Amino acid sequence: MLIFEVRSRLARRVRLTKAQWDHITSRHRELKGQESRIRTTLRDPDFVLYSRSDDNYQYHRFFSKTPVAGKHLLVVVKHLDDEGFVITAFFLRKVNERGKVRVYEREGESLHFL
Repeated sequence: MLIFEVRSRLARRVRLTKAQWDHITSRHRELKGQESRIRTTLRDPDFVLYSRSDDNYQYHRFFSKTPVAGKHLLVVVKHLDDEGFVITAFFLRKVNERGKVRVYEREGESLHFL
């Protein structure tokens, strides 16, 4: 069962299944009811990182008000060709860019592909 499918900022169709959503919210209860923020983060992130070691894309967006104060929402996505699927999502206080490459940044609206 599909929770949603959106076109991400990197022009990929990204889907979130009910099974994956249940897995995510069982580990990160603060995300219950935050589906619209996940969609927003995929469509309009502040920036996107690519992790070579994990071969995934990490969409980041800061929200000043969340169930756990002002934090970044991280949505981790696996891309396969023109599609993708959400692996996990969670709020974080500090972004770790070590070992990752910025492939998109909102400022200047530029895309930098690997």
